[in-house]
Amino acid sequence: MSAIMEKLQDIAKALESLNTEKVTATPQGVVGKDGAAAQAEIDAGAVRMKQLELRSKFKALPTNQIMEMLQVQAGAEAGKQADSGLLNMVAASDPGIRKLLDTTGGAALIRQDLEPLLYALFVKRFPFWDRIQKEPANGLVHAYNQITSYGDAAFITETGTVTDDTSAYVQKTSNIGVIATRRGVSLKQQFAVSQGGAPYNSLAQELNGGVIAISSKLQRTIFQGNATTAAKTAADEEGAYDANSFTGLRFLLGTPNAAANPVVVEKGGSSYIAAFNTAIAGVLDNGGLPTAIAMRPGRYSDWVNELLATIRQNPGAAGAQGLDFGSVLTAAGPLPIVTVPGNGIGTYTLVSPSREDIYVLDEDTLSAPWLGSDSITTLEIPVGVNGALTRLYVMFAMFGLAVKAPLFNAKVRI
Repeated sequence: MSAIMEKLQDIAKALESLNTEKVTATPQGVVGKDGAAAQAEIDAGAVRMKQLELRSKFKALPTNQIMEMLQVQAGAEAGKQADSGLLNMVAASDPGIRKLLDTTGGAALIRQDLEPLLYALFVKRFPFWDRIQKEPANGLVHAYNQITSYGDAAFITETGTVTDDTSAYVQKTSNIGVIATRRGVSLKQQFAVSQGGAPYNSLAQELNGGVIAISSKLQRTIFQGNATTAAKTAADEEGAYDANSFTGLRFLLGTPNAAANPVVVEKGGSSYIAAFNTAIAGVLDNGGLPTAIAMRPGRYSDWVNELLATIRQNPGAAGAQGLDFGSVLTAAGPLPIVTVPGNGIGTYTLVSPSREDIYVLDEDTLSAPWLGSDSITTLEIPVGVNGALTRLYVMFAMFGLAVKAPLFNAKVRI
């Protein structure tokens, strides 16, 4: 633990500064800002840079070290009181939190110092999340243009007139879902743990549990969410309907969204490599450039077993036929494989038997629009705030999913 304390002390000031720096900022485009407004924007930018720097440091650490650091930091009496300015930034679209703070005197604290630690745990559980672009949402429902055709160009004479052409777009929307969980421990348990000499912080254990719960739900929604078509279940290609969530890749890159021209390939009896290359060829022909392949660990195992049957040399158990087991050599070059654990991708019944998807993605066309923050926000509710002897944390995030060019992506049905 002493080594952990030494590492944490090196960045403790930076963590604490996330709670003390101003985080409110004047909306962009406001004319005639005074000095205070300009300084608020600078302060918000400084906080953002510190967050990104700390995230990068923590992501490089093993999970057990992050957990030990979280146990130390979660017990610190830190946080910035949730005043009206902060609420406008991080909780304005969650009336439940606003009501809670208003009716109890505003005693909650926003634990920005925990955000880099929780983000590192989050992306270790859900590595695909770190690969998706994040962008501020433009409303309670995020509106964006989805490209269905990139148009054309023409050769002209030396003095000819340039012909007009445009890409074809349709306007799409993505609901910004609020995903939240409340975690905490009783005051009695806190006393029992500390007086019993247990070398851990029970609050940190609950925070880690909240990260796992949010990452699992968010991962499942990105791949099989459905906020578009009612009365559908998880057994349908559309996915289980939840009006409070957002629509995911299974729907957006599948038969229900055929008008957007996604590439859908049936593997059938062909090899995994053949199916991947067929899908990638379709994406390349449409003008896309795939950057990753996402699949369940079970399908990754099947693909590796397929390669093992044709190994020529295996130096250090790293490659087969000159291929790295962590990537697929394709017409678009070597593409990394991103595994999606658990039931994130799931199965559905198109025709018997059940189907499962592998996704060939141009990640530059994907984004996760957010409200408030591009990570998990943690509100600390101190002991006694609701007349209860418990110390609570409300963990929440607000996200959607935008697929800007479905025709630049593909899925392979297994």
